[in-house]
Amino acid sequence: MFARDCASLAADPAAYRACQAGQGDAQAQYELGLAAYDARDYATARRWLKLAATPSSGRAPIYMPPVGGQTYGTVMMMDTGNASAGHRGAQLLLAEIYAAGLGGAPDPELAARYRALATRGQLP
Repeated sequence: MFARDCASLAADPAAYRACQAGQGDAQAQYELGLAAYDARDYATARRWLKLAATPSSGRAPIYMPPVGGQTYGTVMMMDTGNASAGHRGAQLLLAEIYAAGLGGAPDPELAARYRALATRGQLP
């Protein structure tokens, strides 16, 4: 899968942000989640905020297909950038959403996990 060139969408800020968010930009994901939260679309807010809040190890598995006479492929870990503790603002807003039960039943346990994640800046 190749990354889309979001720069061609720079004239349309909403399209540019959506493109960046779709490619894993945590700030853009947070902004889309916040916009959905402000519009009271809590299902969409949860989806984008969860993506932004998720910590990243900075590595991802990449599948390499079989070569030569092999009958099996190989999975290699590739560096994808700096490790990240996740977007703190998204973590705090998710804690608020789950504590209040916005868009679903209240989940104090999940709210506490996101609050702890934001506070510590590391995996729960």
